[in-house]
Amino acid sequence: MGEQKFSIIEVKHRDELEQLGTKEKFWFEDDNKQKTLFKIGRPNTGENWSEVVTSNLCELLDIPHAKYEFATWKGKDGTITQGFVPKNHRLIHGNELLGKISNKLELLGGITDEKYPEEQKYGVRQHTLSIVLATVRLFPKLAPIGYNSDLSALEIFAGYLMLDCWIGNQDRHHENWGFVVSPDKKIYLAPTFDHASGLGCRVSDYERAKRLKTKDSSFSVEHFVSKAKTPFYKTKDSTKPMTSIDVFKETYKYSAYWLERLEKIDINDVVKIFSRVPKHLISEEAINFALKMLEINRLNMLKIKEELNK
Repeated sequence: MGEQKFSIIEVKHRDELEQLGTKEKFWFEDDNKQKTLFKIGRPNTGENWSEVVTSNLCELLDIPHAKYEFATWKGKDGTITQGFVPKNHRLIHGNELLGKISNKLELLGGITDEKYPEEQKYGVRQHTLSIVLATVRLFPKLAPIGYNSDLSALEIFAGYLMLDCWIGNQDRHHENWGFVVSPDKKIYLAPTFDHASGLGCRVSDYERAKRLKTKDSSFSVEHFVSKAKTPFYKTKDSTKPMTSIDVFKETYKYSAYWLERLEKIDINDVVKIFSRVPKHLISEEAINFALKMLEINRLNMLKIKEELNK
């Protein structure tokens, strides 16, 4: 007997548009009166299944995350996720926070007199890994709301970056991480969210099949994952963003706990997640390609662990 497929929830109404981002999305109240976001993945991509699969990979790792489920609205396929910001709380994205502390960034090893470019989403050279980590370090003990852990906010955030490296997510820009502020001004790290660019979900089946079969090392899946770029820069003078594996190297000392969890994950549990995706939403080529990516990235991170622990 095969694995039970993920449900596809029908959304029947919408309440308010969500302006942030480039995709069609809106908020609505679900049957339990919970504020929920419906989002439509880009046509001819696997962005919807990437969100749902990654949500379930987070479950395996026990990383605090926004939960995504398949949904449809007026015949359009998408995903839904319940809001993770409690009533009367507010989500501050990374760009807003970095904009507010621009005058302090010199102390964080960053820029001095410049104003952080909050409105620019990609290619932000001031979005350096060191500045982001130093910013997270300012709030050391406030883990995501409802997440019980002795880990610091920095260690949990490093888990998000390890997840990015594992799934090949290249979209951790400054609007895809942040903090939740309570009415009494306590600041909590937000869970990880928005993983629609991972697992090679935007690669065509034709290219997937060729990369899986090729004997050309420069066109292999190994080469493909090695080129995965992040929105982080080494310094504000860097001409190219850091690769996901380089970000992992820089943050390994904070993410060792998560790598240990990743090392213990049974690949069969990962395969089961993919087998639960309704067949009309994902191809065999997409599954095989994503599984290969996960295998390669996991092995690459474990090799780095060995190198750094020598």
